Amino acid sequence: MGGIAMPCATADEMDLIRMLDAGRYADPSTLCSATCRQPLEWSDWETNTSKAMYEVLRHLENVLRCAISARLSAHYGQVDWWNATRLRLTYGTEKKIAEAEEKLSRISVPPTATAIQREMTLGFWVTLMGRGADYETQLWRPISAGFPGYRGRRGPLHTRLDHLRVLRNKVAHQDRIGGRDLAADRRSALTAIGYVSESVARRVDAADTSLPALLASRPQTCAQRRGGGS
Repeated sequence: MGGIAMPCATADEMDLIRMLDAGRYADPSTLCSATCRQPLEWSDWETNTSKAMYEVLRHLENVLRCAISARLSAHYGQVDWWNATRLRLTYGTEKKIAEAEEKLSRISVPPTATAIQREMTLGFWVTLMGRGADYETQLWRPISAGFPGYRGRRGPLHTRLDHLRVLRNKVAHQDRIGGRDLAADRRSALTAIGYVSESVARRVDAADTSLPALLASRPQTCAQRRGGGS
């Protein structure tokens, strides 16, 4: 008869796993048992990886905001382009703008066009690249000039950006991202930034040394599962 498997994690480590909800981040295939300590390794790795990925996505959001707002301001002849009389936005888009104005009012910040746009999330800018209320004509045609490195149609670019929006939301909501191809996500974000500015994409790529290192050091299978435990 085989011996009874010894717990991998100590009682204190099991308490940490429960309190940190670390089990949600672990790859089950790397665990030796229900009392494996590996979820703590996964939790730390996910925390650091999410931080590093967020930095890349933050740059993407800033680049999209600057590129899109500049093109729409020029096209509609006003910095608060969303108030242009000939522009029809969806209810959802208008609601997000109104919420930003209300927030700024509550904290006594002047609701300038710049301040309002800085309140917008990545999801807002990605929405403007969608179908919307004839956004193809109203928004994409003027916006497209802000992506000099892109030669395709609106749809594929929106799909790429929406995929990154989902990732950004997972990071913000502390969801597990380790099951994604994060190296591909990083390349996709840099590619999207490069459509606007190759020089900015190169700078972001060079500055981001953390994420590649983290992706190369994912938590390994528990030693006990590999047969190396006592």
